[in-house]
Amino acid sequence: MILRVMRGRGTGEQVVRLRAAIDSGAAARLGLERCHVACRPSKPRPGEGTQPANELDVVVIAHWSSADAAAADASGTSPLSSLRRFLGDVEVVHFEVDASIRRQSDDEPVAIRIATGTFSRHGADSEMQDLLRQRAPLIDDAMAEAWVGRRLTGRAVEVTFVSTWRRLPADRPLDEAFWPDIALRYDQFAVEVYTAAE
Repeated sequence: MILRVMRGRGTGEQVVRLRAAIDSGAAARLGLERCHVACRPSKPRPGEGTQPANELDVVVIAHWSSADAAAADASGTSPLSSLRRFLGDVEVVHFEVDASIRRQSDDEPVAIRIATGTFSRHGADSEMQDLLRQRAPLIDDAMAEAWVGRRLTGRAVEVTFVSTWRRLPADRPLDEAFWPDIALRYDQFAVEVYTAAE
């Protein structure tokens, strides 16, 4: 299974148009199991000055049944095609996912959290994925679904824990490490939190 994490920048109006385009093309996308759109006030990237006040950082999370399904876009209606049409500064990363958590709910998520760490030590990524898979089910039902994935970046390996939230949890802030003992094992670690687009 493939988790595609897509980021871009745009205005609130562009995000509304993006969400509408993704929703309208959903029936044509075979193999797309889940798709979520979320945003937050834009933050400057390294080397950039201040960002316009009305600009948003946008993330689109798409979970595909296979790499072939993620690559196919004969109709031109994939979330990635829509993202490129409506937003600027588009970045795309793919994670291989071998397991996911999905708790039954008709509620749309209110937030998306992306926690990503990088390892350079051989084998450390497998240990971390195992730890995350063991601990993620212990989170209460405020979390609606989650994916643990990995990808290679040069000689390093990135491990990500992406989760959607049906409500903000009362027992933990989303913008901090859930398990400090795990976070300390990464060479680099970062958490991003986005508000789901209406």
